[in-house]
Amino acid sequence: MTNLQRNQGLERIVVLTHRNAEMERFISQEEPPTYIEEVMNKTIEENQCLIDQLTKATTARYQFLFNFIGGGWNSEYAHTKEEAQQVAKEKYSSEVDLNSFRVSTPADYNNLLSLFY
Repeated sequence: MTNLQRNQGLERIVVLTHRNAEMERFISQEEPPTYIEEVMNKTIEENQCLIDQLTKATTARYQFLFNFIGGGWNSEYAHTKEEAQQVAKEKYSSEVDLNSFRVSTPADYNNLLSLFY
């Protein structure tokens, strides 16, 4: 996920939450329940599922592995690749190979750890 995709997801959460609130406000004003209210309730449920998925995707932090230009490697935890690159640049200055950032997999991580033995 990129910073742009993450920001779009966060914005979508705000929009869907606002829509759900408006539909719930409308539903609470009507008596007895109508077909439109049933459709709105179903839409609210679907929106809430999407909100939950987007929240999970935008709040997840991943371990990114990266290499140094002169050799060696390290990792950073971040929401996005760009965020991991920024944190690593601030920590290690120009030694970081920005093109080497990738989400850690167990095989890749274990392979890198085996270089120490």
